[in-house]
Amino acid sequence: MWALGRKMRAVLGLDIGTARIKVVVVQGRGRVSRAVGEAPPGGMDNEDEMAAALARVVEETGWRGRRAVAAVDGPRVMVRYIQLPPMPEREVRSGLPYEAERYLPVGTEDMVLDCAVLDPEPGPRGQMEVLLAAAPRELALSYHRLCRKVGLELVALDIVPAALCRALAAAIGEEEAVILDLGAGSCQVVLVGRGRLLFSRRIGSGVLAGRSAGAAGDFNTLLDLPQEIRRSLEFYGSQTGREVGPSKVFLTGGGAYQEGLRDFLHMELDLPVEVAEPYGLGPEFAVSLGLALRESRG
Repeated sequence: MWALGRKMRAVLGLDIGTARIKVVVVQGRGRVSRAVGEAPPGGMDNEDEMAAALARVVEETGWRGRRAVAAVDGPRVMVRYIQLPPMPEREVRSGLPYEAERYLPVGTEDMVLDCAVLDPEPGPRGQMEVLLAAAPRELALSYHRLCRKVGLELVALDIVPAALCRALAAAIGEEEAVILDLGAGSCQVVLVGRGRLLFSRRIGSGVLAGRSAGAAGDFNTLLDLPQEIRRSLEFYGSQTGREVGPSKVFLTGGGAYQEGLRDFLHMELDLPVEVAEPYGLGPEFAVSLGLALRESRG
């Protein structure tokens, strides 16, 4: 059950990262509660310990509801941005299994699939832009089992780029911008423009939250970020024929706290760089906030 462009009433946003569990609850009149806790070793492979950790985090918010939306991420979750001839979304969905076989490197028999038309208007090459998402069925079921163990009803699974786009919608507006999400296990380069998600790319190395890069892997990842952003923008432009010109970079995730990172990226990219604080929350809560905002944003 995905959440790509369909409105569903959601209250709690659940972001289970490599190192930490982040939860945001958006209640009436814009009241926002949030909580964070350590993720157990083994992550989602250790469902009992993960359920206990999640229950503690949810209890900390004081929330008594049940409905939740979770972000699914990882190397086995595949997101592809494809170009198709203009057609109604129902026709795109009817051809989803065929398109998935064409664009995904694995068979789709044991995968959960969904898609969304990002822009129904044809681009410079006469094609419309469509997002295709796929995750292993067992991974999706594990999120449902986890939520049931703590008394939550998982009403949808979302992808990280969509949640980030939603969380920063007010800050970005109609401008074109890059969201750089810096997690402990991976990073995401997300291009947003005209009020919608345009493109994203997952980087398989992460940055631990903290004030300085404490390991060689962190340091190398940080140094590579400007080039990763450039490659992502160049790839999107070459695939769509569109001109790409982001006006700003927003940093999210725990790695956004890395000392000197904002100045380094500003110098390398010649763009303003801002640590995102949507709804006054820290950058590490951007994904969970975007999940919680699905009720109002779609």
